[in-house]
Parts: sequence; structure tokens; C-alpha cells
Amino acid sequence: MTASPPRISAPRSRKDNRGRPATPFLKEKILQSASELFAEQEFDSVLVDHVAARAGVGKGSVYRQFGSKEELYAAAVINDLAQLRDEIRAALDGCPSQKDRIATIVRQTVQFFWSRKQFFALLRDPKALPRRQERQYRMQRQELARLVSGVLDDALESGTLNPSLDTRIAAEAMLGMLRGINRYCREFSTPQTAIATALSIFLDGCVAKDGAI
Repeated sequence: MTASPPRISAPRSRKDNRGRPATPFLKEKILQSASELFAEQEFDSVLVDHVAARAGVGKGSVYRQFGSKEELYAAAVINDLAQLRDEIRAALDGCPSQKDRIATIVRQTVQFFWSRKQFFALLRDPKALPRRQERQYRMQRQELARLVSGVLDDALESGTLNPSLDTRIAAEAMLGMLRGINRYCREFSTPQTAIATALSIFLDGCVAKDGAI
């Protein structure tokens, strides 16, 4: 008697899978909610439950996308660095002079940090992050610094800035100054005062003696 060939079951369709259907843009929703909460409150005051509630998802969904609150925080910072860079790049379009381009960077950065009260205060040591996030953070941070130094390069080539200026160091000095203003001067200052003061310090110290701005 000839044996019957083994039965081959048809592959299960995705519709046969059990469980909750995937939430569209789940990771993006969680990241946006985390960014908002970390901007509004200190790190210790933000709970994963708060992030989940604002995103309209379960707590488990947050942990499946981000292993811990620390990783979620780091991801939010990385995402916001990219957002700041994109906002600066868009705002630079149409600036009529080198002074306006430099002022735009200062204005966009101060306003961005001002709406994120202590957002960048905890991320002092990128090496404390998981290796993947450390690479992402450094990449976004370098991209932002390159954007700023590129604007300063243009200003230097036009004769606006002191020709001895190292624009890479100047870019880091500018970003560090603006972050420091946001962190330490908020109690007695306003964004408008901070922008005016930062521009005065930076330009008066960097402008060429005969540079027409």
C-alpha cells in the first residue's frame, strides 16, 4: 500500500495572528509624548506611566519600544537635536546678511532650549548611553555643530568675522554658551534678553575690526 504524502498546512495569514493590532506610528507617538513631558518636568518627575498615558498606549508598549526610561530620555534628546538642526536650516533660508544668519542660529537655539526647561541637563556623558544611542547622539550633535560652523565659515569668507577665528571651536563655544544661558539664567532673564546678550558677546568678540555686517 502506497503511503499518502504528508499534508502541508497552508501558511497562516497575518489575519490569523492573535493579539492587539499594531498601533500606527507607535514609536513616534511615544517619543513625541516623552519629549513633551521631559521638556515640561524634571527627569525624576516623569514616569513611564505618564508617557504611556499621554501617548494613549499601554505601559508595556513603551518598554517594548524603549528598554528603560533612561533610553527613552536619550532617544528624545537625540530626536530633538535633529529637530533643532532642521528648524535652524529652514530658518536660514532667505536671510539677507551674514549678521542675520548668525542671529537666526542664536534666536532659534535659545527659543528651542527655552521651551525645554531642563531637557539637556542630564545628558552630560554620552558614553553612559547604550552604544547605539551614543553613536546616534554624537552624529546628531556633530551635524548641528557642522551646520553652525558652516554659517560661520561663510561669514569668515565674506570678511565679516575675524580671519584668525577657528569656526569649529567658535561653533562649539556658541552652542555651549546658549545651552548654559538656558540652564542657569532662566530665573532672571527672558529669551529676548538672552538672544541680545549672546549676540553682543559673540559678535563683539568675533567680528573683524573692519567687518561690515
